[in-house]
Amino acid sequence: MRIRILCLYTTLLLAACARTSRSPGSELPEEAPVARFWRSSAAAKDFERFHRQGTVLAQDGALALDAEAPLGSSPFPAGGAPGTPPIERYRVGSAVLAEQAITGGFDSAIPSYDALTPPGTWVRVTLAARVEGTWTKDYDFGPWALDKGTVSRRSVDGQEDSQGRVLTDTLMLKRKAEALRATVWLYSTQPGVSPRVRALSVALSDGTRMPVDAPSDQTAWGTVLDVPGLSQMPYPNGGPVWCSPTSTTMLLGYWNRKLGREDLAEPVPTAAANVYDEVYRGTGNWSFNTAYAAARGEGALHGAVVRLDAFSQVERFIAAGIPVSISIAYTAGTLTGSAAYSSDGHLIVVKGFTPQGDVVCNDPAFPSDDKVGVTYKRDELWQAWRHSAGAAYVLWPSGTALPAGSVSPVP
Repeated sequence: MRIRILCLYTTLLLAACARTSRSPGSELPEEAPVARFWRSSAAAKDFERFHRQGTVLAQDGALALDAEAPLGSSPFPAGGAPGTPPIERYRVGSAVLAEQAITGGFDSAIPSYDALTPPGTWVRVTLAARVEGTWTKDYDFGPWALDKGTVSRRSVDGQEDSQGRVLTDTLMLKRKAEALRATVWLYSTQPGVSPRVRALSVALSDGTRMPVDAPSDQTAWGTVLDVPGLSQMPYPNGGPVWCSPTSTTMLLGYWNRKLGREDLAEPVPTAAANVYDEVYRGTGNWSFNTAYAAARGEGALHGAVVRLDAFSQVERFIAAGIPVSISIAYTAGTLTGSAAYSSDGHLIVVKGFTPQGDVVCNDPAFPSDDKVGVTYKRDELWQAWRHSAGAAYVLWPSGTALPAGSVSPVP
């Protein structure tokens, strides 16, 4: 029996993406990228240009807390993680990129980060946008830590104002912005113990324009990566809502095999527990999924949420040996061979392309691990992917760069 899947996003979030991903007369290809990717990393020494308060640069260029960072009282009225004492005192520091111009503008932004958070530490990201010369407030994306005993990982509801709103992991602006401000906050309750932030990224999109799947150079056609197949369906407590941690686990399983890193291999329920958002009450927070993956194996991988304009960009990842997880939504009869008859939001893994250019995937909505492999028609999957404005996430080996042409970087 085919089922209906609601897996990653709420209907509200996907509807917002759909509304902001098209405008009258925008079906023609755009010269400028619709989706762009901003990233600052320790490896590139990018944090040197951040304004830092209570933070220092580690020897490798990562952000860390200054031992003399100011003390604060708990920003979380309910305390820390469930079952733990309230967080009363901690040290806090920040690093802010005061202004990053975004040529062509943007109206949505999804942050992600590579952070190592020993027990007793956590991180938080805020974003602001400049709209017609005026800065918005700083929108909060909530605390995150790998250790569940430190803080309760959660997004922040109730932030909507006249300029924008946060839908779990996505800032949706009501008018297009021309610049971005990004701040990362570091916290510790333990003397001498600090989180380390290796990278901060933001996936940006201009929803007033519509990307069109660009012509392919066919380099990746005929290439299929050895991504282990995993189904989300066998788990009674997850089932139809665990597509995101299942896809994350498949990506980690791939890199476990490729890099020979057993510390990257975890079962799906472990991933689900480690990406769970206490406010969203689900496992589909994009930022938490990539943060979890990037913290596995003491930072063996980088992780980022991206938005892409075309399958030709996914092909660059595949050609470089990097599988990609994409967010799709579709109605009955529009995605031939799918496990579910329709979906308001679902995560699958793209692992390759046929010699004809169709898309070879692992779709976790199939009932068992040995059934998840499926090939989708390129044009049909493109239409399904457009509903999330090309949203995806990727993992790649620490210390290496993204493949040329895989994303459209902010200059």
